[in-house]
Amino acid sequence: MTCSLLTVNFTRLSLGATSVLVVLSVFTPALVQARVGETQDVIERRLLQPGVGKLFNTPKPMDPKAAARQQQKDAKDQPFHSFEAFLPTDIREGVYWKSAVANQLSNDSGWQIYVFYSGGRSVLEAYKRVGDGLNEFEIKGLLNVNRGTSSWKKNDGSDSTAGIDYDYELEDGSLRAKVDGNWFMIFAKKLDAYVVDQKRIAKAVQDRELALQKKEQAVKAPESISGL
Repeated sequence: MTCSLLTVNFTRLSLGATSVLVVLSVFTPALVQARVGETQDVIERRLLQPGVGKLFNTPKPMDPKAAARQQQKDAKDQPFHSFEAFLPTDIREGVYWKSAVANQLSNDSGWQIYVFYSGGRSVLEAYKRVGDGLNEFEIKGLLNVNRGTSSWKKNDGSDSTAGIDYDYELEDGSLRAKVDGNWFMIFAKKLDAYVVDQKRIAKAVQDRELALQKKEQAVKAPESISGL
């Protein structure tokens, strides 16, 4: 079975560890020119140019314990952390840096970017604004470059079926987006459907294990309390 979200064959859950292929999105000085649905090659050709962007590397602390603590802290800060275990198994992750300063690769003001790919195309992109806080104009810019021929509408909170929380959805139902502090996350609605399915199956597995555990406890209880 292929896990490609482009062919949308969501028939089976994989509960294994997730690996993620992340590619970079490109920005002009004012707007982030990301395109959910594009290939890695197209996105990287725009982004990895001199004075524009680069691969993101975090300095590794000398103390392994400090490194582990920092990694745990960073993971909790990421808006995709809560559902990362439910992503398709063919996903890979990479991290990139995009400068917010025109024609200059600033290491202080810019974007830390995660682009998740499935089936060779971007299905989820997350941008963390670094240096300055994420503002309404940048949010509008990110939404605009991803709207295609459709329009964005705000989530009124009535959707209780989503696997991934969202604030905006395209009228054509193809993409959703969420703002979380200095993070902006945009993803394919088909990815949300996959996450919903995986969560459902994971819950069924958990319920079966709990039922077996209770059955075992009921059998052992008389012997356990005998003589008390």
